[in-house]
Amino acid sequence: MPRVAAADPIRDFKFIVEIKPSTTSSLSTVLDGIGNLGFAVVSGVSVQNEVIPYREGGMNTHPHKLVGLSDFAPVTFSRGAFFDQTQVYKWQQFMHSWSSATGTLRPGASGLSTSANNDYRCTIGVKVLDHPSSGSTYVSSPLAGVTPNVSLPTTRLGFVLYNCWPGAFAMSDLNAGNSGILVQQLTVHHEGFVLINNDAEYTTALQYN
Repeated sequence: MPRVAAADPIRDFKFIVEIKPSTTSSLSTVLDGIGNLGFAVVSGVSVQNEVIPYREGGMNTHPHKLVGLSDFAPVTFSRGAFFDQTQVYKWQQFMHSWSSATGTLRPGASGLSTSANNDYRCTIGVKVLDHPSSGSTYVSSPLAGVTPNVSLPTTRLGFVLYNCWPGAFAMSDLNAGNSGILVQQLTVHHEGFVLINNDAEYTTALQYN
């Protein structure tokens, strides 16, 4: 009996991350090119639903359990550190630089006007692409930073995070005895996510912010 692609689980190593600031915010200028960055690891996508126990007189065997708030865990994005690619660091710095006395992003950088739109939240989309070995049909899809009309695998799954802002930024340790690479990590807080199954759903979800 021939096997079908739907019988195989989705692979986890081929994905695209898009970070979209508000087009009316100064952040879109500060983070120029952040949507073209590649990430090696995305981790922490989960939601925890709070339970509210309710005891009723005469019901002595167990409490009723009501649904409370949903809490979305922080998500961490990891990538290698490259020369002159400091967008993720500038994002976390942007949250406070516009309200400081000088408004500078770093030594030598120009300040930001406090009269500008300083919305520091972004929408983040992650598309998980099909692996060629599953026999997917390739489609022609332009991607930012990539030559237009390049053939890309079909989107099999993905998620879009809303109202994201940096909760932590970290760099890996330096060690003269190692031959590894320098890694930077950005952990973002957000207010919810949606799962998508194809490009059409992804486009719709990414525009809703």
